[in-house]
Amino acid sequence: MIKKEKAYTLLVIVASDQEIEEISTSLQGGNFTLIKQNSADLPHPFLEKSPDLILLNPKVNSKYGNIQYLRKHPMTRQIPIIFLCPLHQENIVSECLNYPSTDFITTPLRGKELLLRIRHQLSLLKAKRIIKKQYEQLQQTIASRDKLYSVIAHDLRAPISTIKMINAIIESEKNKIKNASIREKFEMINETTEEAFNLLENLLRWTRNQTGKTHVVPSEFDIASAIQQVISLFTTIADSKNIHLLPRIYLQLEVYADEDMIKTVLRNLISNAIKFTYPGGKIEIHLTTDKEFAWVSVKDNGIGLSPEEQKKIMNGKKWLTTYGTKNEKGYGLGLQLCRNFIRMNKGKFHIVSTPGKGSTFSFTIPIVPKS
Repeated sequence: MIKKEKAYTLLVIVASDQEIEEISTSLQGGNFTLIKQNSADLPHPFLEKSPDLILLNPKVNSKYGNIQYLRKHPMTRQIPIIFLCPLHQENIVSECLNYPSTDFITTPLRGKELLLRIRHQLSLLKAKRIIKKQYEQLQQTIASRDKLYSVIAHDLRAPISTIKMINAIIESEKNKIKNASIREKFEMINETTEEAFNLLENLLRWTRNQTGKTHVVPSEFDIASAIQQVISLFTTIADSKNIHLLPRIYLQLEVYADEDMIKTVLRNLISNAIKFTYPGGKIEIHLTTDKEFAWVSVKDNGIGLSPEEQKKIMNGKKWLTTYGTKNEKGYGLGLQLCRNFIRMNKGKFHIVSTPGKGSTFSFTIPIVPKS
């Protein structure tokens, strides 16, 4: 039995007062709130109340006796309905089977069966309402989480950007620092600041992407120039780990994509390569082309990824927490962004990696056709 049956309202619409009395007698085993109407009360019973379930005699001389009408009307589309009909009315019986939350019981009525059918429909209704409420709560939780991420990223971005600017000023005067220990500590501050800034950037972009606020704004630009710009950002960090950045870029190539997104992808791939390459290693950045796409690859000889780790990245279902060669923590968030951004720009994202030997992350983006 459903708890608190009194909280459920049943609208009874039949052709005569005698039928109303018969249904009331049959439902004495229940404790529902009944709204009783006969055909004389029509034509607008559904607009006055919003019942939880409707008991309806299809012989009622009204459009409300029509199943199709009831299931299309916005006021009754979701309300469970039980039709009261003689067994020989096969058209009603067969129609009931074609619609959800729609049932029938043959007359003359049997009290226990009617109660069972009503309680069954109300149990389904209660489950739907619970699911709907949980879904709404989940959506609110997700919205609050995404808003929190966005606020954190925005509020922390400004002070870290200021630290980066100060670091850049100190970097230009670094040779004047005579104490090797202080120079080393400055390089550590510079690396940590860069990692924190990249994490915040990725977090902000990921949040916008998850909430559907990221839009592709494609334009024509020189991908070779974009690669060189991004490489220049990481020269100091690579030097601090004694890692060689080796651009293998021998052509200029106009592509059609969102330049900001592509630079984000390049920053993440080069930053990751530095993080997971041992001191003294090398990172090669290649640019090639075929007839329709530019191919960009970032190849390192660092830690590498297992097949399971590669699968997780490509599936995009879980963040992958790993540690670099100097115990730098990686969350895999940047690679998720790379994968998504490349797909949004009509390209493909690839990983080739062997544990202990290194990784090659590559992607394609459409080139501008030659006129």
